[in-house]
Amino acid sequence: MKNLIVLIVLFASVISNAQDYTILHINSSWNSKNDYKDLYKIKGAKVVKALLEDQKPSIRNQIKSVPVMFIYKDNSLIGRYDGGISLKILTPYNEIQDLINSSKINYRRQTTD
Repeated sequence: MKNLIVLIVLFASVISNAQDYTILHINSSWNSKNDYKDLYKIKGAKVVKALLEDQKPSIRNQIKSVPVMFIYKDNSLIGRYDGGISLKILTPYNEIQDLINSSKINYRRQTTD
């Protein structure tokens, strides 16, 4: 019985601290050969791919180069990677993975007397 209570408390604390990560990858159909190749190597995030042509004009006007990746934690943007003049994202996937992993760390604010 005691183990069951501990398990329930542990499960509840994990669920309450759960965070959703999403990677939004946007590219153009004419540049599909330059999709980010290591996208599915990144762990702990849901991957969503979209074409620039399918987006509203308000979104298309905000994107200056493709491909572009937006990294969201819950609904907050925590990272953005643009293709730039090379038309491909050159950032190693482990750098993006580090961004996600480091944002999972809960920082506790300390009070001072």
